[in-house]
Amino acid sequence: MNNIAVGGAGIVGICTAYFLQKSGFNVTLIDKEIPGTMTSYGHACTFADYASIPVNSPKLFRDIPIMLFKKNAPLSVDFFYVLKNLSWCVNFLKNCRKDRVEYISTSLGGLLQHANIFYDKIFEEVDVKKYIKNEEVLYLYETKKAYEDAKSSTKQRIMNGINVREMSKNEIKELEPNLAPVYYRGEMFKGSRHTTNPLAISTKIFETFINLGGKFLQKKITNVSYSEKSVTLYLDTNTETFDKFVVCSGAWSNIVANYIGDNFPLDTERGYHVLFENKENLINRPIGWSEFGFYLVQIEEGIRAAGTVEIAGLNKKPNKERIKMIEAQARKVLPSLTKVKNDWIGFRPTLPDSLPVIGHSLKTKRILYAFGHQHLGWTLGAVTGSLIENILKDQQPNINIEAFSPSRF
Repeated sequence: MNNIAVGGAGIVGICTAYFLQKSGFNVTLIDKEIPGTMTSYGHACTFADYASIPVNSPKLFRDIPIMLFKKNAPLSVDFFYVLKNLSWCVNFLKNCRKDRVEYISTSLGGLLQHANIFYDKIFEEVDVKKYIKNEEVLYLYETKKAYEDAKSSTKQRIMNGINVREMSKNEIKELEPNLAPVYYRGEMFKGSRHTTNPLAISTKIFETFINLGGKFLQKKITNVSYSEKSVTLYLDTNTETFDKFVVCSGAWSNIVANYIGDNFPLDTERGYHVLFENKENLINRPIGWSEFGFYLVQIEEGIRAAGTVEIAGLNKKPNKERIKMIEAQARKVLPSLTKVKNDWIGFRPTLPDSLPVIGHSLKTKRILYAFGHQHLGWTLGAVTGSLIENILKDQQPNINIEAFSPSRF
């Protein structure tokens, strides 16, 4: 029962493979892409343990026309995609009720409280110190109304154990003198941290997994079959048989689940980034811009403006207008930005209740799921890997994971 396959080499899959290999399993990580190069590469680079407020919100009922028809809104929805996927959208809106949002936030908060603990366990062995900065995240509000509207979210964060410090305009100016004075007030999330090179961290954890005896197959999973004794994965050139299989395939996880006979209402939050050439440390910490739902962060490659949410599926081409919007708003906040180096789109796996799926398949105990972390995949990679280790070793996790059960769908 020791031969385990992990399908998907994003940060969730890499961390899962690492924890399992380290605890004595023989693990094979499988992905058709190079580990860490997809959605785990292009995000906002924060270990966002403060981000327990879901995309679901009661105010979205008011904002539906904006989401559908204002293409530069922080959350936008493709009208024709909605028509084709109406049931997902209806379920998403059902989870925008106040009681549901509080439940979702509390459930995420319980998971996020352990996020950095399990990364630190990895970092005891994997030396990534030079890629991690402890300057705390600063979140800005452009107007008094936006600041006041966010107070309920701030209160929920505090209830979830996050230390939030209110910041005046003068305090922000003193910390970040290169920002244009276009903000009203802000909040600082105490104890937060970020990385300057997410790919390097993913690669270092992956290399440690290999050094521990793990294996990697750069292949595509095209089908899955299982019996009482094993799981067979059909790859693009051959088949491989394992004792158990963990699905960590991000936004593509439901394709694999369908091979197994399970089905989940999985969609994707399309996120974008624009990378500017600046390398002269114009900002000292990640800067969140609430009005347009993105972050500015200084990384090794330059300054990355990353974020927003677009519901439009996996197959639609990148929205160039959205990229232009992010660039324009980034320049508004930070006028000294220079030339754009490149832009990027990534696909965050999301379910209508904004909670991940962590646990056994509904069809067989030989298959487990760990996907659906929406824009928190980077933050929750390590704690998710540890939870899968607990489940496979028949150990009771010290985190309540009932809210993440696959059986809720």
